Amino acid sequence: MPVFPVYCIANVSVPVVENFLADALAGSNKLVPKTPPRLGIVTADGEIPTVASEPPLRPFTSPFVRQSVEEVSRQLGGATYFAVLDEQSTEDKTAVLGRRNPDGSVETVRVAFDAAQSLLTSLDVGTLGFYEIQHIAASSGGVYRPKYEASKKGGPAPRKKLGGD
Repeated sequence: MPVFPVYCIANVSVPVVENFLADALAGSNKLVPKTPPRLGIVTADGEIPTVASEPPLRPFTSPFVRQSVEEVSRQLGGATYFAVLDEQSTEDKTAVLGRRNPDGSVETVRVAFDAAQSLLTSLDVGTLGFYEIQHIAASSGGVYRPKYEASKKGGPAPRKKLGGD
């Protein structure tokens, strides 16, 4: 499975980046236990991460500060999907997910930290579409936030209906 690049286009502190990585992995593990980390922080121009980043991180200065999502998308190499941490990320624990289309255009959607890795993985394997995520985010105040349902254990199973009715 690929490592998804993560770009910081604002001065995002290392603790916020570490929180993003931890929340994204925790959210992914709520859906699929023992999911490995798949997000790689890009800390140098022209770098394509091949190994996922894990806390604790060493302090770094992002070379992408004040760049647009479109500008960083030109550095993806062969990747299609990526994440961006911006000024808003430091305020509300959200990130921007991006998809670079074959024609060079870029689509984006804002998601909660805990949804980032699982959504990128779902997009990569084709179990979820970018437009679906955008639609859900638009109907939820502009940010996609996952809804985790508690598992129901020990209760009776619903009765099965047999026949054609």
